[in-house]
Amino acid sequence: MKSNRLEGQVAVITGAGSGLCRGIATEFADNGCIVAVADVDEKGAKETVSMIEEAGGQAFFVKMDIGSTDSVNAGMKEVAERCGKITILINGAAISRFHQLPECSDEEWNLMINIDLTGTFRTLRAVFPYMKETGGRIVNISSTSGKSGGSWSGAHYVAAKAGVIGLARYCAKEWAKYGILANAICPGVADTPLTADASKEKTDAMLKAIPLGRKAVPADVAGVALFLCSEEGQYVTGITVDVAGGRYIYNN
Repeated sequence: MKSNRLEGQVAVITGAGSGLCRGIATEFADNGCIVAVADVDEKGAKETVSMIEEAGGQAFFVKMDIGSTDSVNAGMKEVAERCGKITILINGAAISRFHQLPECSDEEWNLMINIDLTGTFRTLRAVFPYMKETGGRIVNISSTSGKSGGSWSGAHYVAAKAGVIGLARYCAKEWAKYGILANAICPGVADTPLTADASKEKTDAMLKAIPLGRKAVPADVAGVALFLCSEEGQYVTGITVDVAGGRYIYNN
């Protein structure tokens, strides 16, 4: 364990079976947090749990499909009953599809919105009864695409990720009276399974817009999430943090 910055905290981290949220899960566990690795991917999630336990941290797997209200409600209840509380929620589970608006079918649109946006709504709704009693921290993982309006992933992804930012701001404003802080993180191009299917042409074009000249890695986002969920972030709510390597001008 690196430090005790999150000692005594219990975090539900969706999508922690891989990618950026695996990085957040391991960072939080290194800092004393008990981590519920919530994912529909049981194999990947259990790998994350094993990584944390091998490093001396505390974690357990919770089967959670954010596309299902019943699954989300059951998962939150399981965590609360097992740990006695839920004090942190990281909304990171998401999908990505490479279809632009003219090519996007109703089915593709509905799938993206159901997972990337409504899935976040489901977890927020489900965690509220627990955080209402204890206070807590919420971090929604969005994307620079949700701010720029341009995306190699398409209009449905842009719309969903913009909505995720809006939900964080809503929670920050409406739930502050319960001691709940809510923020969003907008990674730029990240080295995760979600971007693995992007063509080299698209990836190269995106990298040209990044002054630091590389994709984000999980540690880049995990450090920001740790700040927002630690005591150092106790007066920070309702903001959106870009973790994008200097890509401040949104042009693609």
